[in-house]
Order: sequence, then C-alpha cells, then structure tokens
Amino acid sequence: MADIPRIEFFAQHRYRANWPFVDGHALTLTTYHVMSHMNISEVNTIGNGILRPEGVMALNDGSLYTADARGQIAHVQPDGRVDFFGDLGGVPNGICIDPQGRCIVANIGNGQVQALSRDGSHEVLLTQAESRRMRAPNFPYVDSRGRLWVSNSTEKQDIESALWHPLPDGCVVVVEAGREPRIVADGLYFANGLTLDRDERYLYVAQTMRRNIVRYAIEPDGSCGPAEIFGPSPLAQLGLPDGIAFDEAGNLWITFPQWNAVGYLTPDGQLEMVLEDPEKRILRRPANICFGGPDRRTAFIGSLDGTTIPYFPVPHPGMRLVHQPRP
Repeated sequence: MADIPRIEFFAQHRYRANWPFVDGHALTLTTYHVMSHMNISEVNTIGNGILRPEGVMALNDGSLYTADARGQIAHVQPDGRVDFFGDLGGVPNGICIDPQGRCIVANIGNGQVQALSRDGSHEVLLTQAESRRMRAPNFPYVDSRGRLWVSNSTEKQDIESALWHPLPDGCVVVVEAGREPRIVADGLYFANGLTLDRDERYLYVAQTMRRNIVRYAIEPDGSCGPAEIFGPSPLAQLGLPDGIAFDEAGNLWITFPQWNAVGYLTPDGQLEMVLEDPEKRILRRPANICFGGPDRRTAFIGSLDGTTIPYFPVPHPGMRLVHQPRP
C-alpha cells in the first residue's frame, strides 16, 4: 500500500490531517484545483447533543434518525428537538431504514447488524457470513427486493490498525430471506459506504484505503461480478471516501472526512466538489449523506466529530430509498 502514505496537508488551507496512514511515509503534494459550488455559510444545522452521528437517514415525516456513539439512535425532530432510543451497545455506525420502518444499524463497535424498532427493542440480523466473523460492519443498505447489503470494513479486531496498515480484508455481505448470509464482494481495502444504483444493476462501494469507488455488476441470483473502478483512482490526495448516495440525476455523492468536504461523481465518472470546510466551521469530518425533505431535495450529513447535523439544498432529488414513498 505504498500509494497511500501518511498525509500532512498544510497547503491552501493550513489544515493538517490527523488520520493514520501507512507507515508514516512522506507525501509530495501536487496542486489539486477544486471548484466548490457552495459556500459553507449556506449550510445550516439541526439538532444538538448527538455523539458521533456517523450515520444519518431522513424519515418521511421530516425527522431524522442518526447514530449515536453511546449505543443508541438519535431521533431529530423537524424543529430540532432530539430524543434517544435503543440500547444497542457498541458504537452504531451506518444506518438505513427498512420497509417496516425499523432502523437497521451497522454496529462497528460490537460486530453486529441490528434491527431497531421505535419502541427500543432490537434483534440481531448478522454477526457472521460463510464462517467469517463480521468484526467491523460499517454500512447497511436495503434494496427493493428486501435484500440487505452490508459492508464489513476489516477482519482486524483493532480498526485503527486497519487504517494504519490496510489490508484487502474488507467485504460486502448480502442477507436475504431463506438463505444464509453470503459474501458477494471481497478483497476490499476498508470497505465503507455502499449503495445500489436506481436500477439495482450495480453495487457501489467506497474503498477508503485505496481512495476510490469500486462497483460490481449484480447477477440475477444476487452474486456480483468482478470489481471495476468507477471514477478517478485515486479520487484526490485527501480523497478517502466514506459515505456514498445517489441522486436522481445519477450523481454519486461522496463524503470525505479527511478532506472535510462533500462532492459527487457525475454519471461519466468526473469528480465535482460541492463543499469544503477546512476550518471545520460546520463540517466535522463528514461521514455519510442522505436526502430528505420535500421532494428529497435536502442533503443531510452525518459526521465523525459532529454533535449536530449539517444540511443544505441540492439541485436534484436524492434517489428514492425503500422507505421513502413513491410520488
């Protein structure tokens, strides 16, 4: 992994990344020109008092669910009030909503994928696949056929070690009724956010420690073809992707925690940046993105260091997820 050195970034914004990289190698910086489409002052926030709201998901009533590192889920009302529910243990990470309205939680702190009901009860959906322990479930996604797709970042017990010394030990698991959980994509360098496209023809995965997005053609039986790179590789010097989500125009939105930025890949794979916040005025290591509000034209951002949820308008509606109503 010599191509992912330890990064120190003092250039334009005098911002130094504190993320661990491989073996402390020095990096010769090159100029990366970014045209940000939005000023950070145009971004608002909602809610407060949330600890590490890494995952965020918009509900149909205008409220939000977010992960909370104290082993629970935060429910953020449209007026900003926050209440908490669940006793999940560990550290909830990525979340999604299934058609029954349950919050599906990838709990990276205890190695479980959990289904949390609004009354606070939960069940464990996944801990292993094909005799492999899923030690670091990162993000869940439910498709229109009811299949649950889950990224597992690494097999290492120590996740920090997986960032300092990355190995191709990440994978994606599919869980569907009547079948044992299956590993459908393997050999990933820290598998992170994932999504399917609108037609559910491809699985897209953020491969954080390769600084790229990979995709896989989905076969009729739910298995996946070989990996192919989508977009630039690497995306950028600080382009370590975390969360990803499509809009209806086919743009794949990406959060970049180390860049402290949000952008998207166009349908032809060009990277366009929308927001940069090197001074961390609003963005605090953005980690996930979802779309909600009227016509799904508002982006909501989860983060690793935040205590509130940034949000801003987007030009195209977010891709409709299974819990969101059809027009």
